[in-house]
Amino acid sequence: MSSPDRFDGVTIRPAVLDDADALGRLHVDSWDESYAHLVPEKVRAEREEHLAERIEVWREMVALHDRTLVAEAPEGLVGFAGAGEPDELGLPLLALYVRAHWWGTGLGHLLFVATIGDAPSYLWVLEPNKRAIRFYENHGYHPDGAFEHAEEGLHIRMVRP
Repeated sequence: MSSPDRFDGVTIRPAVLDDADALGRLHVDSWDESYAHLVPEKVRAEREEHLAERIEVWREMVALHDRTLVAEAPEGLVGFAGAGEPDELGLPLLALYVRAHWWGTGLGHLLFVATIGDAPSYLWVLEPNKRAIRFYENHGYHPDGAFEHAEEGLHIRMVRP
């Protein structure tokens, strides 16, 4: 991962352990904003109920590896992206979320480029999330036919060779 980048008062930098609380809150809030009209209310409410566990997961993830970047604005964390270890399909993009008021600003693109760059990569995306699918198509991904069912709905795999 590269050195911090600046974008309209936003710094993109590696996540640190002190970010865990804010990352947990950001993950729940940005997930809710992204999926408000795509997943049942019950599923979204459960994520809020398990915020403390999500924060603990973030503590563990940040402590274990450095593949999570955050976008920090004056008001706090406004986005994050994370990648896993490369495998036979490439570098897995595990998460890319930006708060709704930053949608369309290019911040998601900057987080994506800082996290994945031009590496071969793959990801899973909720099938009804057309906005995200368009974003990934614009970054060279295409569905490869793999899918999996989860409580929130059907996920499709997209790959970029």
